[in-house]
Amino acid sequence: MPIESAGANSAALIERWQAARRLGEDIPSYDVVVLGNLGRHADHAALIATQAGQPRAILWSGTRFLAWLHRDSGSPRADGAPAMERLDMAGLSEDVRQPLHEVVERALALRGPAGTRCDRVSDGIVTSIAFLGLPLTRQDDEPLVLLSLVGTQSRYDLVKAMFGATDQGMLALSTIRAGNGRVSDFKVVAANEGAARLLGCAMSDLQWQRLTRVSAPLTQGEVLDRLIGVIASERRDVFEVSLAGGDGRPMHLKIEAGCIGDLLALTFVDVGDLKAREASARLLFENNPLPMWLIDRDTHRFLAVNDAALTHYGHSLERFYGMTLADLEPVVPGVPPATDELDGPAAPRPHLRVDGSRIEVMLFDRVLEFHGRAAVLTAVIDVTERRRAEARIAHMAHHDALTDLPNRVLFRARLGEAILRQRQTGTEALVLFLDLDHFKTVNDTLGHSAGDELLRGVTERLAGCLEDADLIARMGGDEFAILAERDVSASLLSARLIEAVSRPFAIQGQEVRVGVSIGVARLPQDGTDPDRLLRNADLALYGAKGAGRNTHCCFTLEIEAEIQARRALEQDLRAAFATGGLEIYYQPVLLAASGRLTGFEALLRWRHPDRGFISPAEFVPMAEETGLIVPIGEWVLRTACAEAATWPLPLRVAVNLSPVQFRNRGLAGTVKRVLAETGLAPDRLELEITETVLLAENAANLAALHQLRALGARIAMDDFGTGYSSLGYLRSFPFDRIKIDRSFVSEMETHPEAAAIVRAIVDLGASLGILTTAEGIETEGQFQRLRAAGCDEVQGFLFGRPMPVERTRRRIADEAGEALLRHAV
Repeated sequence: MPIESAGANSAALIERWQAARRLGEDIPSYDVVVLGNLGRHADHAALIATQAGQPRAILWSGTRFLAWLHRDSGSPRADGAPAMERLDMAGLSEDVRQPLHEVVERALALRGPAGTRCDRVSDGIVTSIAFLGLPLTRQDDEPLVLLSLVGTQSRYDLVKAMFGATDQGMLALSTIRAGNGRVSDFKVVAANEGAARLLGCAMSDLQWQRLTRVSAPLTQGEVLDRLIGVIASERRDVFEVSLAGGDGRPMHLKIEAGCIGDLLALTFVDVGDLKAREASARLLFENNPLPMWLIDRDTHRFLAVNDAALTHYGHSLERFYGMTLADLEPVVPGVPPATDELDGPAAPRPHLRVDGSRIEVMLFDRVLEFHGRAAVLTAVIDVTERRRAEARIAHMAHHDALTDLPNRVLFRARLGEAILRQRQTGTEALVLFLDLDHFKTVNDTLGHSAGDELLRGVTERLAGCLEDADLIARMGGDEFAILAERDVSASLLSARLIEAVSRPFAIQGQEVRVGVSIGVARLPQDGTDPDRLLRNADLALYGAKGAGRNTHCCFTLEIEAEIQARRALEQDLRAAFATGGLEIYYQPVLLAASGRLTGFEALLRWRHPDRGFISPAEFVPMAEETGLIVPIGEWVLRTACAEAATWPLPLRVAVNLSPVQFRNRGLAGTVKRVLAETGLAPDRLELEITETVLLAENAANLAALHQLRALGARIAMDDFGTGYSSLGYLRSFPFDRIKIDRSFVSEMETHPEAAAIVRAIVDLGASLGILTTAEGIETEGQFQRLRAAGCDEVQGFLFGRPMPVERTRRRIADEAGEALLRHAV
């Protein structure tokens, strides 16, 4: 296909370029894309060498690209490229060099395909085609750009385009001279539709005709003399003349004439209604609701001002006439006056009203002629309120609404700037991630308004520990971040922050205490990009929490390894649950007085294929943090109920409920459904909770407990006595049982106060009609003391370790046999 018709297929080239990218690369190499692979695309292509992001030279060109450059092609090379010698950019014409620069720069900046158009003018003909630039890498050198002509080339006659682009009359006239050499007439060489319309004849009637035949008014008297004078003087002339148009309508033509040798170019327009238009323009100017004025282009003095401007600025018309545009502007160091930018792009400018109040305005200028002098017409739009609203919106987008601290987006941007400064100056910096300890307890017990007040108080204290150049941000919830670009000890700064936050807060008339855990990452030691630094500070924060909270921890590779191991364990837990790798063990519960079996507590166990049994204290909190405890908890409930329904004795089965399960408002419905599906009598199911359930979302969880009890299930409080509100919860809900925590039981024989607490709990349960169960019993001495104290039930290794389901069934069978024997006796 000849180059005059079309270039290469851009979609096919881009597809080839994209397919050549290797994994992890955003730009393919020259070797893969070009060498022996361009095929038919090579004819339309050129390879551009670059330097510092600019095109340096054309290394080779295809034959059709050379034709576009109007150059001869050499013999093809071995790789299929033509053998044209290297061509520097200076060797190209400006109409090619400019778009070539543009497409190369854009392709390198985008690191991907870029396009532009190239227009060339030759002999009055404009040819236009699209450039497609594709960046390529090459080993140990600056990138290349593969440039291709794409799409269909367009051609148009420049003169025709110019003639057709205006409604003015345009004539190209050749000179007709008499025998004595003097100009006597003109012949129409070319004309446009505007000329035919104004002269009242068809285009076909104008071409090659004498001017005196087609337009007598243009060749009579003074008009013809002035046209001849242009030829004689070779100077441009502008004049106006009144005459009758081709349709007899009066016209007032403004004529502009110029010549090249004996060729006269004539443009003319009917300005007969100019006065009417001027009157309309004056009416539009004077009555426009927008402030408008007209100033002298050179002196900037006001020539005209409309009523809206007088009202908006408060100046009188006489005062305006004595002012220049600069008098409306406040003096702002470093900001040039608007008069330096007349007819430039509109941008907000500060202006002053007569009362001294400051406003922000947009000035829309247009240069025009006014009574023979250059002037500037300006329309004014007051954007004061809009700018204030935009500033508020921009601030809100980058700041926390509660504390007015920078948010995560702004912090990350400032961290990126700090990294650039570090590369330039070598100054180190610290990134600290902070998470409040026990903040959720405050939120849940005192309400969200108290939590908000606490966050504002924490913000003030943190800011008080920092220098003005430090940056503090709220990352969300109870998480904060600090950027300190200075030589400061991470330990000392963290200690100051922890001490400040640990002091009590007065919130809504109550003393509130929280702590703060801090993770520290160092720039550049722990990362040189924002995401890695933030990630490592977050990992260090996990280390601080794991170390007991209210402390700080600096990032190390060991911490990273621990977190990765924990995440691997989390994945193993998910896999174990999905593949049936979790088990339920059952620990017996006995009557303290008789030793008779009354039930079992269902306990979750995980036998890891590599690590063996993993402590529930390790994997249950992990399941709670990830939310996996909800499906696991339902599985434990369903499995334990189904197993208990098969037992030959009406023994009780106790199942622990996590506080996380209570976030599901359908918990009672789940228990009801499980009981119905398994056929277990509701009074044989005992649900054990800890006081954390009542601590979080107290009212909602209390309602859920009442729903569970209404099903007929029993409710027990586990680990009784370890929380600061345990007694209050006995008043909030009528528990069926309280379980004395093993920490008290284990110290009964060595610490008299522990034995006293156990007796007090048993007496309290008896007085309230609540059964008591002691757990964690390992010695006979502990058991005898508990039985003497009147404890109802006992549980612990002394009576049986948690056992798999088969051993549980044998234990129940033995108990059933003993029960038959007792009944027979």
